[in-house]
Amino acid sequence: MYAYSKGLFYPLSMRDDYEAANSWPDSFVEVSEEVYLKFTVNPPQGKMRGTDVEGMPCWVDVPPPTREELIQALQIERQQLLTQADDVMRDWRTELMLDEISETDKSKLSAWMAYKNEVKSVDVLTAPDKVVWPASPEV
Repeated sequence: MYAYSKGLFYPLSMRDDYEAANSWPDSFVEVSEEVYLKFTVNPPQGKMRGTDVEGMPCWVDVPPPTREELIQALQIERQQLLTQADDVMRDWRTELMLDEISETDKSKLSAWMAYKNEVKSVDVLTAPDKVVWPASPEV
């Protein structure tokens, strides 16, 4: 059974259990095992399971992310970039504190600090669909 209002499959053999739990769908269509198997695997790239005009499962385009979803994803990506930079700089910072850092590594540390500042300054709120992250320095 395919409950088109919920976009979910329900095994007919468990109908009594679902009804006892008051969770059997009101609107559904019977589908073959072939249809069930086709639409319970990973969808094709860029697709998700939806429902056609007859209530049958079909692949539909994944909707574009909302502005809020884009911003959240960019904030997560920013944190990942900053964490990566911290990982790269960790030993150099210790060497700097101990006054044991080479001039080459000191230059690299400065470049990575500048990179971190650039990443922090990227505006993800104004145009989240147009964000370009700065390139990271060489290690």
